[in-house]
Amino acid sequence: MTGSPTQDEQKGGRRTRALNSLYKEFAPFLTLGVQLAVAVIVFYVIGSWVDGQYGTSPAFTLVGIMLGTVGGLIKFFKTVNDLNKKEESQKSSQPSKEDRQP
Repeated sequence: MTGSPTQDEQKGGRRTRALNSLYKEFAPFLTLGVQLAVAVIVFYVIGSWVDGQYGTSPAFTLVGIMLGTVGGLIKFFKTVNDLNKKEESQKSSQPSKEDRQP
């Protein structure tokens, strides 16, 4: 066996690097749905617990659901906005095709 990689190994390495790059690029977007769901569930549980303590069912459960939804959506839109700004700044820092031509 030689020390140089075969053609199949080279292709596999390129695919792995491309896939890793793709995951790195989209990972923040993939977590957004989980963040929104967790915010709603956590505030629902807190509201339900408060209702159980004071016998006010379903008042605080509904308040918790609303707070979780609003808070989750605010976080969602802030994250999307930040990711879009980051993407735009990366695009603007890369030279265009016209800039690269001699």
